[in-house]
Formats: sequence, C-alpha cells, structure tokens
Amino acid sequence: MKKATFKIRRKIILAFLFCFLSVLLFAVLSLQTHREIGHRLRVVELADDLVNNILEIRRFEKNFFLYKQPYSLVEAMAYADRVENLYKNHEHDFRKYDKEGKEASFLRTLALYKATLSKIQTGLANEEAGSGSAGTTALADPLRSIGQELLDMAGTWARDERRRIEKLFRWAFSLFVVSMCFFGLLGIVVAMYISKLMTKPLVQMQQAMEKIADGDFTPIPEQECRSEEFLPLFAAFNRMIHELEERQDQLVQARKISAIGTFTSGIAHELNNPVNNIVLTAEALKEDYDDMEKEEALGMIGDIIVQSERASEIIKNLLDFSRAERPEMESISIPAVVRDTLKLVSNQLLLYGVEQSTDLPDDLPIVYGHHKSLQQVFLNLFINAVHAMPDHGKLTVTGVIAEDGKSIRISVSDTGVGINSEDLPHIFDPFFTTKEVGKGTGLGLSVTYGILRKHGGNIEVRSKEGVGTTFTVILPIQEAELRCRV
Repeated sequence: MKKATFKIRRKIILAFLFCFLSVLLFAVLSLQTHREIGHRLRVVELADDLVNNILEIRRFEKNFFLYKQPYSLVEAMAYADRVENLYKNHEHDFRKYDKEGKEASFLRTLALYKATLSKIQTGLANEEAGSGSAGTTALADPLRSIGQELLDMAGTWARDERRRIEKLFRWAFSLFVVSMCFFGLLGIVVAMYISKLMTKPLVQMQQAMEKIADGDFTPIPEQECRSEEFLPLFAAFNRMIHELEERQDQLVQARKISAIGTFTSGIAHELNNPVNNIVLTAEALKEDYDDMEKEEALGMIGDIIVQSERASEIIKNLLDFSRAERPEMESISIPAVVRDTLKLVSNQLLLYGVEQSTDLPDDLPIVYGHHKSLQQVFLNLFINAVHAMPDHGKLTVTGVIAEDGKSIRISVSDTGVGINSEDLPHIFDPFFTTKEVGKGTGLGLSVTYGILRKHGGNIEVRSKEGVGTTFTVILPIQEAELRCRV
C-alpha cells in the first residue's frame, strides 16, 4: 500500500513539476523579451538625443552661412563634440544592436563633418587676416551634404529601433496569447490525468460504499481498476466488504437469538402442553395397562406419538429459524413466509392478548429472496407490534400488489402506543430504541432494513401516538413472473 501511495505521489509531483518548468520557460522568455524592449527603448532615446543634437549643429551651421557669425561655428563644433561624447559614452549600447555596421560609418561621417567644420574655421581666420575667402565658400556645400547625411543616419537609426520595438511588442503579445492557450490546454490535460489517476477509482469506491449502505456487499472487480496504484486499495476494500458481510451475518444471527429469547416464554408454554399430555397419557397407560384392551392401549400410544410429533415440530421450527446459514436466494411465496412466522409468535400473541388478522391472497406474485431472512424481517415486526400492545390489541397483516405492478406491499399494523414523531426518522438507525434500558438493543429494525435493501426492497412506516403503527414492507416481484404478468 505504501509503495502504491509513493507511485501516486511521484506521478502527481512529476505532473506539477512539468507544469512548473513550463511556467518557468514562458516566464524566462517573457522576461527576456521585456529586457530586450527596455534596452531598445534606451537606444531609441539615445538616437533621439543624437538627432536633436545634430539638428542643433545644422541650425548653427545654417546661421553661419546666412549671417556669417563666427560664434555659430563654435557652437556647431561644441554640439559636434557633444554628439561624439554621447556616442562614445553609450558606445556599448549602440554596438550591441548594430548589426549593419552603422557605428563605423556614423563615426567616420561625424569625423569628416568635424574636419570640414575645422577647415571652415581655419578659412574664416585666414579671411580675417586678408588671405582670401574662396576656401570657406567652397566648403559650404560639402558641409551641408555631410550634415544631412549625419542627420539621416541618426534618424534612420531611431526609426529602425522603433520598428524593432514594435516587433518585440507583437512578439510579447503573441507569447502571452500562446502561453495562455498552452497553460489552458496544460491545465485540462493535467486535470484529466489526475482525474484518470485518482478520481475514477475514488468514484468507483464511492459507488461501492453507497451499495454497502443499501446492504449490497458485492466486491469491486479488481480488473475494473484502471490504475495499478489503486489495486492494493481495491483489494483492501474488498477484504473490508467481506468482513462487513460476515459481521452483518453475525448481527443477523445475534438478532435471531435475541428474538428467540424474547418469545421463549411462549415457546415454553407451547411445549408444556404436549409434554404434559405425553406424561399424563403415559402414566395412565402404565397404571391401567393390564386392564386395557389392545385397541385402547394402541389409541393412547397413538396420542403419545401425536403429542411427541407436535413438540418435535415446535423444536424443529425453532432450530430452523435459529440456525446460521449462508443466504441462498430462491423463489419465495410471501404468504407462506408470513404464516410460518406467525406460528413462531402464536403463543406470544396469546400471552399478550393480541388478536390476529391476516389478508394475504395466495396468488400474490412470487419474490426472489432468502426464506429465513425474510422470516426474520416479519418476526422483528411482529415482536415490535406485540411489545407495542402490552395489554391487548390487534395485529393486522395485509398484502397487495403495488400500483406500479413491479412490487408487492405487505403491511403490518398494530393498535399500540405508536411512535413519537421526533423518533420516527431515527427508528432504522443502529442501536436506536424507544424501549426502556435492558428491554431493547435497537438492532431489530436496523437489521430488518439491511435485509430488505439486500433483497432490493424497502420499508416504510406510518405512526400516530395512541393510535398505532403500520410498517409496510416493499419487495420486488421476481423478474420471470413479472414478464409472465406483462
């Protein structure tokens, strides 16, 4: 059993470990994507700073050529140095995502722009010294061209990074959708796996327990177990069912002995009559034997034999009822069962002054059951009815076919004290009794209910305090006869 439990635990742990690793994988992918987006956003910010600074360079460049202001060249060079420093300070970030060699091209273009700008400054200084101005004018177009190229490169860089960020966002969204679908599917698969592993066997056991509650002790076929881990549990459960069935049989037998003790006084009275007749007849035969004619002596011997057979029949019925035996189901006539049971309690009825009335048609349909078990059902009901009428009363037994035509209903009614409405829902509970301490075990009706459920039947009760109680036994008609009646 411990080995099977370990297997179940191991399989469940492996299933959840797979789920955890799957979650971890998607978490790592998602984290990597978000880190990539963060780095790209930083590069975009740097590229935008480059663009803004280059625009400032171009602005001062334009001012110089429009207004010939020398400080514009100084500002342009200052911004060019700022662009270079910005790039070099974040060179690692630019290089990390530079897949097309833009870095070297950008640096070369920037260096060329600064060199051209320096030549213009030198030319301007020469102009002021009277050396000429043709060089400054000749460098204007190349400077504009290089500045525009520098601006285009920085702008392209920023646009490319933004497109890459958009792709990363789409990838992150796709990853989210895929992960949700994957985890939904994984959850269904794991749930089905655990359901197959544990739920189905547990449902089988629950159904078996419900059958046990109804008195059906049929074991669970081990070949129906779809999980080898539960085989030891099924085997243990079947052993428990076997033990419960044996205990149920012992309980039924104990109730039989208890019932015998209840009507022992009636049996003793019934046995006393034939025994007294035998003794008196034997004494008379002994005293007058010499003076008797042969026919008279034979008649007295015949009386002794009749009385002995009567006593033997009483004892035989008592022994047959009390004998422990495995139930063998057969076709049963309920009127015959009721008549045999009434014989067992006939003297009990006389002692308590209970009048007996029966209305059981001999043509009531046959039921499939065990004679002695059903006899005990009615014996329990008859004894309870007698105890409910300690002074006198009337016991009525009637039988009819149920309205659905599939079962028969046998009612046992008394005119006794009745049952309290608060106690009525509990009368079939084991060890529940309304009798005084020492006068009842509380097992009679519980055993009765168990026997009837084992026969596929049921029992109903109606009672009113001070008026009486009616127990109705419901038993299914045997299928073969049911088909004939249809």
